[in-house]
Amino acid sequence: MTSYGDELPAGWQLCGGQYTIDRYLNSGGFGITYAARDSLGRRVVIKECFPGALCCRADTQVRPRSRSSEAEFDAILELFEKEATALAGLRHPYIVGVHQFFRDNGTAYMAMDLVEGQTLLDLIENDPDRLTPDAVKKLLLEILEAVGYIHSNDILHRDISPDNILIDSDNLPVLIDFGAARQDATRVSRALSKILTVKDGYSPQEFYLTGSDQDYSSDLYALAATFYHVVSRTAPPSSHNRMAAAARDLPDPLVLLEPGQGYDDHFIGAINACLSIFPKDRLGSAAEWRNSIDLERRQQALLDEAEQDEALEARIARLVAEFRTEFEAAGGAAKAQMAAAKPKPEKAAPAKDAPQMSDLARALSSPDLIGDDERSDDDMPSAAPAPKTRVMPRRPRPTAAVRSDAPAETPRPVSRALDDTVRPRAGARADQPLRIPTSNSAPTTSDTEAKP
Repeated sequence: MTSYGDELPAGWQLCGGQYTIDRYLNSGGFGITYAARDSLGRRVVIKECFPGALCCRADTQVRPRSRSSEAEFDAILELFEKEATALAGLRHPYIVGVHQFFRDNGTAYMAMDLVEGQTLLDLIENDPDRLTPDAVKKLLLEILEAVGYIHSNDILHRDISPDNILIDSDNLPVLIDFGAARQDATRVSRALSKILTVKDGYSPQEFYLTGSDQDYSSDLYALAATFYHVVSRTAPPSSHNRMAAAARDLPDPLVLLEPGQGYDDHFIGAINACLSIFPKDRLGSAAEWRNSIDLERRQQALLDEAEQDEALEARIARLVAEFRTEFEAAGGAAKAQMAAAKPKPEKAAPAKDAPQMSDLARALSSPDLIGDDERSDDDMPSAAPAPKTRVMPRRPRPTAAVRSDAPAETPRPVSRALDDTVRPRAGARADQPLRIPTSNSAPTTSDTEAKP
């Protein structure tokens, strides 16, 4: 068995004789790929975890290059196993199938489907006539279906490019060589971080920045760059150079595609949109891309949107009617509760500083206000009686003789006499009505007998 480097020789058995190496296929900074057969004679692909910057092969055993590399090498083996486990859970006709993960020779392996065919890059360079506009549209829709399925399982491919898309004998695409483990490996190893894990022209600008945010639009950029190459027959410029031009406020070196030659506005516009430098300017998902370029899907999407609008309007109308009914019922119940809880009117309580009625009656019946002959047994005050007018009988004039030579007495004015009669007694209130006493009035001048 002859070996020409770090790869295993043909005929070498793995996993206790379950797989036998047929030939070496290719290698990279993170692993080596072989064509092999399983114990039933089926052809498979064996991928070996072999980060050459951290490990070497002694005979057939893989060992870390130094003690300082042991921890990093073990971490990469765990990432390799994690990727194999994730890919083994994917079942899609346009995604390469992973059958088994195992450890042997001091490293890790995964067994995958062997796809017979050519890469998309081979077709672009060697057989471009097969890539007619109709064939290209069909191919893109199929790959978008696979990418959408990958993203629905929360996985990024991270290495979509023409050489990682195989076209089988039935002209069906198959995505191979996921780069997720390689991206993660550069974060745990300083030695591997120096290895370029991007592909100029196809990787988005965020892949060039360590620790940058990467999402589903990153895969869409790489897919758009791939089909830019298919349509224009030229690879797009590096996104790193485009970002540098944007930072200097220079023209974008990317020449956008133009509709024509069998490609409509929707098809070309979607590719140009996904080639935006910044993720926020790209299409949001593979499904959105598919709907924008597939006429039937686009029409169905419009119908679905119209149905959703009608359903939403009906739901809103129903909610408004229910709310109105509940509001009216609640308003009637509230009015009934308010009427039942309304207190009955009560007489106002007397002010604290107001005198009691019995006290007021006693005050009004005080001897200082009225005469003794007008007292009443009632406690409550009554309206003041009108002053009593007593008719005084005229007394007969005396018959005694009056001297003719005696001087006549000047009579006192009536007003003064009345004034003396009705003058209020000391202590009476100013607002108390004046009463004429019923006792004998003082004698007037006319009533006085003439002196002899």
